[in-house]
Amino acid sequence: MTGRWWLPLVVVLVAIGGWRELVEEGAEQPGNPVTTLAEHPVAPGCRLPVSFHLDRVDAEFGLSEREVRAALRDARGMWEETTDAELFREEEGKGVAVRLVFDERQAAALRRDQARTGLEELYAEIERRRERLDHARSALEADIRRHDENRQELAERQAAHQRDVASWNAGEGRRTEARRARLEREAEAIERQRRELNHRAERLGERRDELEDRRAELDAAIADYNARADGHNERSREASGFNVGLYERSGEGRSITVYQATDREQLTLVLAHELGHALGIGHVADPAAVMHASLGAENAGRERLAEADRRALEQACDVTTESTGPTGPARGQ
Repeated sequence: MTGRWWLPLVVVLVAIGGWRELVEEGAEQPGNPVTTLAEHPVAPGCRLPVSFHLDRVDAEFGLSEREVRAALRDARGMWEETTDAELFREEEGKGVAVRLVFDERQAAALRRDQARTGLEELYAEIERRRERLDHARSALEADIRRHDENRQELAERQAAHQRDVASWNAGEGRRTEARRARLEREAEAIERQRRELNHRAERLGERRDELEDRRAELDAAIADYNARADGHNERSREASGFNVGLYERSGEGRSITVYQATDREQLTLVLAHELGHALGIGHVADPAAVMHASLGAENAGRERLAEADRRALEQACDVTTESTGPTGPARGQ
């Protein structure tokens, strides 16, 4: 079974620039695999029940024996929930030997998985920084609007005061000491307000410069993220086209060997596929099916057999099946 569906490409971010929104820029998504390998070995005929046992789990593989047994149970259940027939029987030391063999394929997958986790954490941190920056920008813009309103109020206050002073100078009205004092107090108040507004304008300018520095730093962080994401995506593309699991028969010996699976969900699907071969089922054309030749976006996360899988089971093993509900993957694509 070939696989690459667990190598999803990391989204590429757009720099903030002139206060642009931080958005996803149509990151590539894994589509149908570009290569199709020749048919894998298939059991010669369906003889039920197919006995199997867990033979080997390399410690370096990264999955515990408990997780592997649970994945085996789920993979077996995907087939058996569609029919009353006994398809499989787990017997210690008998039948198909299931092995998880650690080699460079799994080592590389684990490295990519770890790198992707790091990129996802970095993406989340960039999003948090963007949100904080947007909040600070909104607060600054609100303060600038209030500052402009205060400046307009001051201009109107100055104009009114100038009219009062002109009236005094023109000898209009009574020129009393109380009136003079009011004009002088108003002039002093206007001057204090002017100095306060000038100080506030300087502080607003400093805040704006600080936000521009933060924006530039965030743009640099986004550029670094994009470079790392591009490298990860390229390594993921190059990692397709090899066997992640293989059913083999040699004389009387039969085995299922899994070479790559970074979590229980992936392992379950690989095991379900190879158990299908152990039942004598070949590959099917439907890319959303468990028994499609390759793993891709269409069958990633599948927890139930597709219609094509059920038909293949009926033809290979002469059993009656029925649908167990939605045939699409249980998890969103």
